[in-house]
Amino acid sequence: MRCAQCDHPRLRVDRTYADTAETITRCRICPNCGYKVFTVEVELPPGTARHQHGAESLKRLPGGLRVHFS
Repeated sequence: MRCAQCDHPRLRVDRTYADTAETITRCRICPNCGYKVFTVEVELPPGTARHQHGAESLKRLPGGLRVHFS
């Protein structure tokens, strides 16, 4: 995961919170500039996403879950 502030290639995990049985929130900090970001990890239903060999990210399949924060 890259830093949105300085584009440093790695963020370190500072704290981890188990919100519910389905979600985990992590506080990540950039070791270069100190920028903090929170990520929320959720388990997707089977068949929602697929990782292709050699690809750097997951491919969302049609009908996948979308989460928006405002």
